[in-house]
Amino acid sequence: MRLIAPPVRPSASERGIVLVAALLFVLLSSVLVLTMMVTTTGERTQSSNAQTAKLALYAADAGVRAQQQVLANLAKAKIDSCFAAWVAAGSMPSQPIVASPTTLFPAGTLGPAYSANSANPAFSASGSINYSTGGVSPASQSYDYMYTIVSSGSLNATGGRRVQSHGMLRLSASRGSFSDFLVLTDQFKMANNGTVWFTSSDLFDGRMHTNDGFRFAFQPEFQDRVTQGGANATFYNNGDTPVVADANNNGSIDMPKFYGGYLRSQPTIALPTNANDPQSFSLGLTPNGTAPTTTQVNTALGYPSGGAPSKGYVINDGTNVTGGLYVLGTATTVKVYADTTNDRQYYRISVGPNHMSIEIDPAANKTRVWNKPNTTGSPDNVYTGVPRGVLFASGGISNLAGPDRDVVTGDVPAAMAENQRQLIASPGDIVIQGDLTCDVYDAATNVLGIWSSGGSVRIGNSAPDNLHLDAFVMACGATDGEFRVDNYNSGLPRGTVNLRGGVVARFYGAFYTWDVDGNPVTGFTRHFQYDRRGLIPPLYPTTNRFETDNPTARTLVWKEI
Repeated sequence: MRLIAPPVRPSASERGIVLVAALLFVLLSSVLVLTMMVTTTGERTQSSNAQTAKLALYAADAGVRAQQQVLANLAKAKIDSCFAAWVAAGSMPSQPIVASPTTLFPAGTLGPAYSANSANPAFSASGSINYSTGGVSPASQSYDYMYTIVSSGSLNATGGRRVQSHGMLRLSASRGSFSDFLVLTDQFKMANNGTVWFTSSDLFDGRMHTNDGFRFAFQPEFQDRVTQGGANATFYNNGDTPVVADANNNGSIDMPKFYGGYLRSQPTIALPTNANDPQSFSLGLTPNGTAPTTTQVNTALGYPSGGAPSKGYVINDGTNVTGGLYVLGTATTVKVYADTTNDRQYYRISVGPNHMSIEIDPAANKTRVWNKPNTTGSPDNVYTGVPRGVLFASGGISNLAGPDRDVVTGDVPAAMAENQRQLIASPGDIVIQGDLTCDVYDAATNVLGIWSSGGSVRIGNSAPDNLHLDAFVMACGATDGEFRVDNYNSGLPRGTVNLRGGVVARFYGAFYTWDVDGNPVTGFTRHFQYDRRGLIPPLYPTTNRFETDNPTARTLVWKEI
């Protein structure tokens, strides 16, 4: 027989315990959830506040940048006004452009007209500016000002940050370089008074200027600014009587395309009349604008008593290179070529029967010389150092060329090695008979200048078709200073002169002849592209004209206040 125990009934004191436990669990869970919600909300609020503060700081910094631009724009207007008055007074380089730099800007904090404000992003900035220091020289003038900017930034009116910036603002003006131009001529005609025209066969990408007036036929294109001293242009008018007018075109007959604008009646630019400074520099002397004396020349060549033979020289003291390259007499050949693997520069100079081959080795800081027209065998002389960047020929150069083209591919080897900057100058004519190009042109480490101070620069009869020339060319002879093609009006068309650089000449030399439709019949057409790499050949002359630079503001100290 089984015995079944009866169910135990809870005592009265234990009744409702489950309900209490459940209520406690619900209460604790609610507290936990509430705590998590409060924590999450707090973190979101804190994150939002941090983001607001960050954006307000960014807005304050934007105010600093905007105020810097306001100061730069004001400075540009100020120096341009002073410059105009300085030019009207005679443009004397010894006189300051800014007559009273201490009072150029208002004292104290600049007024609302010169304060930067914005609603999006929200900032309010103001600045003060005071004169610091300046300098006036024959080649440039500069005026430095110290500024203080205070800027406040905010976001949705819920946060605010305030910053302060101290810095320097420079106002300056400097002489322009003749390397600033793709084409610059004193007179727009041939040296023999022959008429020249820009035609549809020419391509120009760079600044153009003449002190005279340009002449246009058909539809030549100009990618950059064109300026001239004369008030009128001349138009071909289909071979009928030329039209002379203060205009950009001749109706629908001659319609040049000026993508950078065409300004007439502009200030003229005087051309240099000598190459005294390059000559002195090549001899190891300090350029001072005057020609070196015969004694100075003979001494530098190693013949102080005179009697120096006509040939090429590396100016040296017996051990070290002390100057550049110098040619006494007229060079029958100057060959320029490069070792593009080892970045060595070579020159072969011949004056009649006297030959010299030169290797410039920057890596070893050595210059090696062979007294023959090649570099086979051991050099005759080895000097420490490398020549100054000027080759000066006292009588002219009859054959200036780079290396010959590849006979199979037609490729043009480089004449100028990387990191070479050279000016080839002479008072006589310089005749280009071959390609002259720069190795790794886009690396912007090498540049060539060719300057005839008293004659012309000519493209000779032996130059190849479709000539390639990476150079700034200058021809300043008083009666024959032009960059021209020999026998331009005979034979068959020879293609194009592909110039990357610039041309400055007393006259505008002829390159080709053309038919009634502007198509070339003989000679070379022009494809001139300005060298925008920012390099200038050594001792390349500056113009007589000052130009104001764009003021720049530079931050020195920045802090939050």
